[in-house]
Amino acid sequence: MGKYLFLDFDGVLNTTNYAKLLRKEGIDHYDEFGAMFDPKTISNLKYIVDHSGCKIVLSSTWRNEGWIKMQALWKDRNLPNELFSMTPILLSTTYKDAKSGEMLSVPERNAKALEIQAWLHKCASPPFQYVILDDENVFFHSQQEHLVQTDENDGLTIQKAYEAINILNR
Repeated sequence: MGKYLFLDFDGVLNTTNYAKLLRKEGIDHYDEFGAMFDPKTISNLKYIVDHSGCKIVLSSTWRNEGWIKMQALWKDRNLPNELFSMTPILLSTTYKDAKSGEMLSVPERNAKALEIQAWLHKCASPPFQYVILDDENVFFHSQQEHLVQTDENDGLTIQKAYEAINILNR
């Protein structure tokens, strides 16, 4: 069974508390890629990967920087496993319903939900399980049981990692 983790960065791996700590210590909290990631959140991401065998799909807006730059970030920041894929960047939030043929649209703020749905439709062969790690809840009703929502201050805590593992290992 395929297991996929849809990963946002802001509020999941880079946190407000870590940025404050770095600033307090006089350390720049940005590098060539952007905001620095909290080592605790990276450790918790590794814990999820190690205990679920999931593949990581980037759903963060950081993916707008492109595949090559995101792979360089992955390697430079020593992130766990490898970056498997990225969700598509949809230029429109209007789509044709496959069942009814009706043209539908979603609010622009729900584009991420639609991008994840599109990725699953195109790339995931059943049976599969997935989890979404994000600090915002902009997802469809059908995606709510797959969402582990983090807090931007603390990001991916060990408790949130346990929740993600439980979803992936159902």
